[in-house]
Amino acid sequence: MAIIGNLLPENAESVETDASAWSALVNATGLARGNGGTAGSFCLLFKSASTGDCQVGLATRVAVTAGAEYWGCASIFPPAAGAQSRLEIRWYNSGGTLISTTQGPLITAPSATWHQVAATGVAPAGTATALVVLRVTATATNQSWFADRAYLGVPLLSTGNLLPYNTESVEIDASGWGAQTNAALSISPSSYTWYQALRITANASGSVLVQSQATPAVTPGAEYVGSCNVTPAQAGTTFRVAIQWRAADGSTVSTSTAPWTPATGGWTRCNVVAVAPPGAASARLQISPTATASGQSWVCDRLVLAPTSTLVLPGNLLPYSTASMEQDISGWTVTGATASQSSAQAINGDYALRLVGTGGAITATVTSPVPVVAGVGYQFRPISRQADTRVYRTQVEWLNSNGDPVRTRWQAWGGRPDAWLVSAMGDLAPDEAVSARLSFIIPDASAGDVWYLDSVAFSEGGLTAKAAAAGGGGAAVTVRGLATGGPTWTWSLTRIVGGQAAQPVRGWAGDLTAQTITGDSAVITDYETPLGVPVQWRIRIEAPSGSVGSYSYTSDPITLDADPTSVWLKDPGLPQRSCRVTVGTPMPTWKQDARQSVSTVRGRRLPIVISDARGGRTGDLTVITETVDEVAALDWVLSSGSVLLLQWPPGWGENDMYVSVGDVSAAPIVDFAEFRDRTWVLPLTEVDRPIGGVTGSADRTWQDVKDDGTTWAEALAGASTWLDVYTGA
Repeated sequence: MAIIGNLLPENAESVETDASAWSALVNATGLARGNGGTAGSFCLLFKSASTGDCQVGLATRVAVTAGAEYWGCASIFPPAAGAQSRLEIRWYNSGGTLISTTQGPLITAPSATWHQVAATGVAPAGTATALVVLRVTATATNQSWFADRAYLGVPLLSTGNLLPYNTESVEIDASGWGAQTNAALSISPSSYTWYQALRITANASGSVLVQSQATPAVTPGAEYVGSCNVTPAQAGTTFRVAIQWRAADGSTVSTSTAPWTPATGGWTRCNVVAVAPPGAASARLQISPTATASGQSWVCDRLVLAPTSTLVLPGNLLPYSTASMEQDISGWTVTGATASQSSAQAINGDYALRLVGTGGAITATVTSPVPVVAGVGYQFRPISRQADTRVYRTQVEWLNSNGDPVRTRWQAWGGRPDAWLVSAMGDLAPDEAVSARLSFIIPDASAGDVWYLDSVAFSEGGLTAKAAAAGGGGAAVTVRGLATGGPTWTWSLTRIVGGQAAQPVRGWAGDLTAQTITGDSAVITDYETPLGVPVQWRIRIEAPSGSVGSYSYTSDPITLDADPTSVWLKDPGLPQRSCRVTVGTPMPTWKQDARQSVSTVRGRRLPIVISDARGGRTGDLTVITETVDEVAALDWVLSSGSVLLLQWPPGWGENDMYVSVGDVSAAPIVDFAEFRDRTWVLPLTEVDRPIGGVTGSADRTWQDVKDDGTTWAEALAGASTWLDVYTGA
């Protein structure tokens, strides 16, 4: 099977068909398919025509990209111990002219066995193709050499790694590392990734210190992780991974270290997570095992020094070790379960928090509350795994400056066995909040239940809704986090009033139900919000049809002002046609038509009555205007003839209703021309809530549009239609 990412033809890689993919270049002869190898059943056999430099190369150059880094490698089987060989990458322009050559180190075979030669380099400017060449030093005529598993490709560094490729992978040689104390370095053919690893051998008992030659730049205050995979030859030895922080002059500022005790017979990922201290300008990765006897050894691979910002969800406010448990689980406080760091299951990195229930509720809480800013939306997003289908909760406690809870919000989630589940809940930090305490709770866990937590995030954002009073007797609802689920999800917004069924909120094109997500936020003004009673809004996003998943958030309640002597008359589709008017006497006497016919039948004492549903209410509403502006406002509302929303103060015992207004009369209160008070009689007929969307706003005018910018270009910026300009959408 071809190596993933290999630019060489498969027959050049493993010579399973014949030797035609290779060519004799210098002092080489007898190219043929040989038996055995390190990849497949066959390999390349070539012989020296005489002693000295002997070269074989690809029969056809492969295309590469100028400026990109490449690495090549191959397995070599020499004729004897001490034989020398190397790999070269030769760079050619589009005309076939050699530009330059990248030469790998000269490798002396430790024995007559398979070993690796390799090289890494950047294709110079003008490069179009590359040729992989194997060069050996023949010590006799007709000397047989074997090659296999040839590769040329792009080196793949671990995410965020600041160390060079050869330092991480040791695929070229051990030159990226320096033995500082009590150590000897060599190459191990046993590796965690690819083909080679770094072997550290203790010269004597005691501390061993090996460090990277590279010292990449770091930023004070930023968090970094140092990592390596290790397999020790002996059990029970302490193995430390450290980051040495260096000042600009090369002196040591401090060293952050983490002890591990890796087991034999497998690979253990060892990590240290730390924040670069003040004064740090660069850093080294250090490996420091403790030997209990001379000759003890450790094989290390995939050595990484990386900023944790490249490894976690962008904007995560939790330390990396708390979010991903890669160093330890000291960032968590657990009750109701035995907690441990586990590599049995992980979705990010190599470790997760493992919880084994002891009976009763399990609570895993982030030990240190996370600082927050009041009024900002945040998202708590743990990822969990269980073997059962138990319901669990995510919980955020908002704390004031004294550490006391200001508000606690939680959300329940349904479980699914043997699957990683993302549980993202959003909330707005209350006014008094300065920090948040985060918890993952299983209320009804049984003894022996096993749970895993990993890739835990707490960041600004999330699905939230915040309401505030708006002009025209409405409520402006600001929704954020609509894209939390994904661009193909839909969103709906409903209004919640105690004792009533949830009602959809009217948007620009109709009720906001199953709306397509076009952005992460939206501002909707709900002009049909009841007055004088607590009202909340629930935003809900749902996965597309055929998928499973939804998130919801309910806003904090607000109460809109209600004048005890006035009512609101609003056009639901054009909120600028709205006004508040003082109610006069008499109050409406409501009438509801019976919709029935009564027929007297000959020979019967009682009539036959045929009935239909009773009609809606009708009655006369008396209102009073005192000024010319009040007259103009009421006339503006009534002039369209549209269905209106009539909203009452909460203590009047009347329900808000949609009405059609009949013939209107406006009589002066006194017969004195300069006295402008009028008594209006509005004949009302109750009707259904009208369909359609909202056009404009109650208090935005063209003057507001003009004030939005000093030029039309500024006023029109970001708007796709004139309606967007007018409404300020």
